Amino acid sequence: MQPPDLLERNLFITRFGKSDVTNRPVKRLHELVSSPPQDSIDTSIEWLEDMLDWLFDGGSIPGRAAYETETAARTRVLNELLTESDPVRDRARSAVARVLGQTTATRLFTDTGLPTHHGFWRELFERFGRQALPEPPVGRDFSRFVTRLVSSRHVTNWLRELPAPLRHRFSELLGLSQLTRLLEPAMYEAAILLAARLAMLGTSDDIRRRVPTVSVADSPFLTLQAHVPGTLDASMPLARFDLDLAKCREMLTRVHLALEATGISIDLVFRLELISASMTRLELLMHIVRGTEAQSEPAWLRLERSLIEGALTDRSLIALLRSNTHLLARRVVERAGDAGEHYITRSRAEQHQMLDTAGGGGAITALMVISKFVLAWFMLPPLIDALAIGLNYGIGFVAMQLAHFTLATKQPAMTAAALAGSIAIQNQQTDFEPLVDQVTRASRTQLFALIGNVGVVIPVACAIDLLVTLITGQHLLDAHHANEIVAAHHPFLSGTIIHAAVTGVWLWAASLLAGAVENWFVLREMPGSIASNRVLRRMIGGQRAAHLARFMRQNISGLGGNLGFGLLLGLMPFLFRNVGLPLEVRHVTFVSGQLGYAAMSLGPWVTTRSDFLWALLSIPMVGLLNFAVSFALAIFVALNAKGKGIGAQAALLVAVLRRLVKSPREFVLAPKTEAPTPEAQPNA
Repeated sequence: MQPPDLLERNLFITRFGKSDVTNRPVKRLHELVSSPPQDSIDTSIEWLEDMLDWLFDGGSIPGRAAYETETAARTRVLNELLTESDPVRDRARSAVARVLGQTTATRLFTDTGLPTHHGFWRELFERFGRQALPEPPVGRDFSRFVTRLVSSRHVTNWLRELPAPLRHRFSELLGLSQLTRLLEPAMYEAAILLAARLAMLGTSDDIRRRVPTVSVADSPFLTLQAHVPGTLDASMPLARFDLDLAKCREMLTRVHLALEATGISIDLVFRLELISASMTRLELLMHIVRGTEAQSEPAWLRLERSLIEGALTDRSLIALLRSNTHLLARRVVERAGDAGEHYITRSRAEQHQMLDTAGGGGAITALMVISKFVLAWFMLPPLIDALAIGLNYGIGFVAMQLAHFTLATKQPAMTAAALAGSIAIQNQQTDFEPLVDQVTRASRTQLFALIGNVGVVIPVACAIDLLVTLITGQHLLDAHHANEIVAAHHPFLSGTIIHAAVTGVWLWAASLLAGAVENWFVLREMPGSIASNRVLRRMIGGQRAAHLARFMRQNISGLGGNLGFGLLLGLMPFLFRNVGLPLEVRHVTFVSGQLGYAAMSLGPWVTTRSDFLWALLSIPMVGLLNFAVSFALAIFVALNAKGKGIGAQAALLVAVLRRLVKSPREFVLAPKTEAPTPEAQPNA
């Protein structure tokens, strides 16, 4: 029996609207199928877009089952409509055929899901323009049509999760069963273009410089380009193409391994990501057009998912930043982790040594506090004052580094990067024991460093003030300023808690800065530049120039991080005050030193004042916040740089809490003898 023509309104609403004549989604669907597109590509595109948009419109369609989502119910209705109504099916097929027949799909395979430029910043500005400006007309570019259809995450999720039987059914109904054959000419062109791009990118200076043993003539990327046309016309076997591609991937692996010694830039990361993605795309195309059925079908499914996802991410600034800063962030984290290894103690002797070096850091901090008081007396202009305070901090931190002293809260961000390195030795994603071992070591190290800093900075501050009083007859601070310091450090009647947390952010930022500075130093080949500089060698001699180059290479991370941290502590309060946010610095060692000077000015009876006792209570609170915030941020970034998401971070937290309950002593006191490193453990 011939199925009824569902374009007639009453029959249509009876069939799909359950006789609900007021239902908006059903009325909208009837309007769409009753207004077929004109015989032009533009109207066909708009009609197909409207049909797809209907799947995600608001409102509820009648007859939706309890287990169905709204989109699933509408998908079912659309399938039934195309199956039962010849006019609707014919109009949909005609619209699809018109778009396929009047467009070319070459750019769909060469550009969709791949960056269209060969530099990060050009691609960034291009994507910004795509978001800010109206979309251009489709014209003869099929990739623009796909991009317009896949306009939101809802569409990509729907296409990706569409069951295979229903996907095949839609292909039959819309006349797409021969889609692969129709697109083959575009795939041939795309494969040749991708091979040419890979040859250009793979022989670029940045790539060749990191694999100097491979000459241009022997580059596998040039060989790949030469063999792709022969593979396409069947004069060469597909296995030869696969071998060429494997050699290209091997060379790319060698480039990645060389990044540790040569440094990395965001543009280089961009090109490496582009090369990798282009090779994958070329492989899929070649397996579709020249592979066996066992190769072509899974390749087509992978290509389809890549194009669907790429049509959306091609406009995403966040996706570009995430994919191209991942490797750079990992390198920066690893370089910061190298500097943080010596902050982790494994034995009682190392823990006592940390206590000694932290004491030296506390003594230098007491001098830095005096310098800050002196700068305040000069009443410098705000910006100059902020710069001077930042340099005061930075010079003091560098002095600690050169004297091999320790500032306690500088540890967490640096050690967190080193902790993330423990992930590499795990055999299973859920095995966090090596990482938890490192967390316990870092925690007890941090505790002893805090004790060393605070235990020395207060008595040194008192001794300095006593010496100044004996010489000048008055304290460093008058009573007014001393009382201001006490009031400013009350944990609950001032912003001390917030300021301490913000200072933890600067501690974390300084660790990233340390890694970034070292990466820049290596990337620009500065050690070699210093050692070979003719002017410098003439001034201090070749041996001293080489020694200076080694010294800078070994210490540049700490120098950059310490100076950067000092400037952050000096400048950020100034910048925040200028935008109406009165955020200050609350660093546990500086808080202790300032309170020590204030106590000397106010006399021994100050210890009976409740506000001073509350200020003393702020010392462990500030120390805890400095540690917790910087450590949490650093471990979060480090784990993400290692490819571990929220689930891994939550599992790590649970594992640490379980260890804390089971063995709290481990978080306080190191064993008498050195424990074996994770790398030395069995099955490492």
